[in-house]
Amino acid sequence: MLTPRVERTVAVGQTPVTDTATGRVRVLNTRCATCDFRPGNQGNLAPGQLARLVRDCVADEGHIVCHETGDESSQPGAICAGFAAHPDAGRSLALRIAATGHALSQEPGPVPDLRSTPNAPMRTKASEPASR
Repeated sequence: MLTPRVERTVAVGQTPVTDTATGRVRVLNTRCATCDFRPGNQGNLAPGQLARLVRDCVADEGHIVCHETGDESSQPGAICAGFAAHPDAGRSLALRIAATGHALSQEPGPVPDLRSTPNAPMRTKASEPASR
């Protein structure tokens, strides 16, 4: 018996992607391990759901927050690298601000391991000062 595919709901505008200390926009520098923009439908999205999400974000000058960052993660919210690489991503207000030199590059978090502690520290690029 096939299980019907359920569309995931997406919280729009709930997760901040601006670093309050620096005013810079956090953008992942690479796609996370389960990025919906990777081939293979990692997130089990309904057909056309990702295209609709991108279309809606572009129409509103919005952006997609990586699902492995934000409120329920040890990582602060950051714009999805897959979305940032999309041909229409230049319509995003936050990415246009980031393009003016106000970007803060963030690495995706490690693949979740149920045996690890839930509050692992955020990883940053070696060229960036660690936040204290």
